[in-house]
Amino acid sequence: MEREQVTPRSYPTNLIDKDWSNRKLMFRKNSEKFLNLVHDMKLRDDDVWIVTLPKCGTTWMQELLWLLINDFDFDGALAKDLELRSPYMEFDFLIYADEERSLRPVEELKSPRLIKSHLPLALLPSKLWERKNKVIYVFRNPLDAWVSRYYHGVSFGYHYGKSLHQYFDEILATEGFATEIIEHAHEFYQLRNEPWVFYTSFERLKKDLRGVINDVSSFLEKPISDQQTMERLLKHLSFEEMKKNTTTNHLWELAQVKHKNARKETHPFVRRGEVNGFKDELLPEQIEKANACIKAVLKNKSVTMEELLLLNNP
Repeated sequence: MEREQVTPRSYPTNLIDKDWSNRKLMFRKNSEKFLNLVHDMKLRDDDVWIVTLPKCGTTWMQELLWLLINDFDFDGALAKDLELRSPYMEFDFLIYADEERSLRPVEELKSPRLIKSHLPLALLPSKLWERKNKVIYVFRNPLDAWVSRYYHGVSFGYHYGKSLHQYFDEILATEGFATEIIEHAHEFYQLRNEPWVFYTSFERLKKDLRGVINDVSSFLEKPISDQQTMERLLKHLSFEEMKKNTTTNHLWELAQVKHKNARKETHPFVRRGEVNGFKDELLPEQIEKANACIKAVLKNKSVTMEELLLLNNP
């Protein structure tokens, strides 16, 4: 997918005070009309948004959120693909490149809507910047996310025939690869104390799933009233259950992909689910180079990776 630098109609200057004219934003080529539709998108009062970079624990959190806002309807969750219950806003446009139909899956969804997006803050609907809707953001160590994105891309055809090391060398050769990732997360990290934003990480989900469930249920004002429901949530959201659950493995999404190499080699969507799994998949010199670039960007933002991943939080 060819990308280009894009400029939104306006910026969330009311949320973060910085020189937004220097914020480099990238998206698919020839997407101006679609991005304008997103910018002007009408929201409903009870819309909930999950925003992440790809492969950062999005599906894990998405399933939890859907269950919370739908009164723990486990049977409903198991009966319908997550992508249909909670649409990925950009997906239809990325597949069909047709602006007229692009937002239909979101617009036709019954309330309360849980909407997923990988867009950065400045490309999301401007109505979100009014602080009236709840937004959940999940970050993950970029190296783990990149490895997971590779296997996802092989299944979808984009990286078919390419080794992980070849793919990662291409990432490292991409101008601003670290800046794009860190800025995406850092902007939401800066908003983490806003009452409408819940910021967390894949690493925190792995460390204390019960604690995150309690925190996000309080954030959404959807209390878990009994231990039986909590235990069922913990089991439903366990790696073992998520891995075998056909409705959370993006099989519907994979079936829509039109790439000529799609489905020639497939990998489970829920694959390893580990923290720091990149260490035994990437080459040491690749890890060193990636970390050096990331650290330089972090230093410029006066933030650490430990802070962005909430590793020091109790």
